[in-house]
Amino acid sequence: MRSPLTRFLALLLTLGLVTAACGGSGDGSSDDDAGAESAPAAADETGDGASATDDGDGAGTAGEGDSVGDTSAATATIDRTGEVIKVGYVNNEGGNISLPELRIGGEVAIGVINDAGGINGAMIEPVICLSDGTPESAINCAVKLIEEDVVMAYMGVELASEAALSLWLDAGIPYVSSHSWGPTERNSPGAFLLHVATGAFAVGPAKTFKELGIDHIAVVIQDLSTALDFMDNIIAPVLEHHGIKMTRVVVDIAAPDWTAAIAAAQSAGVEGMMGQLDEFGCIGMVGSAAASGFDKPIFAGSCTLYIDVLGPAAIGTYTQGDQWVPWVAEFAPPEIQDRLDEYADHMTAAGHEKLIEGFGIAPYGAWREIEFILETIEGPITATSITDAFTNAGETPGWFGPNLRCGLAPWPPESSHCMSHIMVWQVVEADDGTLRRIVLGDGLFDAYELSGL
Repeated sequence: MRSPLTRFLALLLTLGLVTAACGGSGDGSSDDDAGAESAPAAADETGDGASATDDGDGAGTAGEGDSVGDTSAATATIDRTGEVIKVGYVNNEGGNISLPELRIGGEVAIGVINDAGGINGAMIEPVICLSDGTPESAINCAVKLIEEDVVMAYMGVELASEAALSLWLDAGIPYVSSHSWGPTERNSPGAFLLHVATGAFAVGPAKTFKELGIDHIAVVIQDLSTALDFMDNIIAPVLEHHGIKMTRVVVDIAAPDWTAAIAAAQSAGVEGMMGQLDEFGCIGMVGSAAASGFDKPIFAGSCTLYIDVLGPAAIGTYTQGDQWVPWVAEFAPPEIQDRLDEYADHMTAAGHEKLIEGFGIAPYGAWREIEFILETIEGPITATSITDAFTNAGETPGWFGPNLRCGLAPWPPESSHCMSHIMVWQVVEADDGTLRRIVLGDGLFDAYELSGL
């Protein structure tokens, strides 16, 4: 079972809080130079732009009678034929972290949008700049793309976003990404992070353990200042809100002793364990727990690689995610299943079939959501009008997940985020002996409502 997007979520939790990385890229290759250049449309097939209704669980898209539907109707007569919307697209490739999937998925989506008529006739022109993840490279991309007169900056992944964020915002150019890559952007006017805030990933385990009747767990975390800060200021209050006592187990990131970590948890008499770890940390924690006979529930953060590596030892563990993805498609609402099928078709048509279950799904979904936002603009499409569209969007359709609420701060401590939903998965053994994940409860739920923050 391969589920690389959850490795991406683990990357968010690790890289969004610290400066380490997990996993790797899919094909690890790129034909682009590390500079600014226009990228061609990447897909051969078009989407049908299907609209769907909200099924009441927060996982649907805008329904009949919503303001979004009214706005769409009002803007349907706008004709932008002949216009070009030039957007900057920054992605980390070629350095220590190289994730071309986070560019490819967006390029495929932009190709689909353009092939279907663009934004009321206007074609989206992505101007790609590859960054190696260093502050100097992030600044270089920002300067180049600002000089190119782009009207929006989209980050596939930019681990050095902190260095360049002020350049984008001071130039009046909206900064958009699927997730956050640094702390400042999480509360910056003009920054719009389409998917869930990092704090939500503390709520999934807390909710799960509470439902299991567990009131004392070990939280296993790597010895990094920002990770420890997250434990103390996010995880601890969320667990306390749910009536769960926390025993801290801190491991050396350079030379972790997982046997000692599990022994420390067992000696504390915990009834469960959660990890706030990168992929290799999850492998160490879950593997050592199985080897030591620890038979209590384990929540492996947002990791997934451990499932492939450990096999049967992963059965019964829990993970989480903020979008419907191919490996849990059977549990998704019908309209989301259709979109996942379309995504697979478009990636295949563009020659990226092997990346379907990879990181590319995050920017693909994000760009289909950006499409909704851009279509609400009635006047000229400029940096200012795009910023205003995001700020005043209200509730707009999500593509693979819940509706977005950009400008409404659904996660108030991180006001730039447009979403606050998450879902929990459990690893189980199928009848044929393979491992699969099932979605618990009703799927996506509003994590902020249960956070106590």
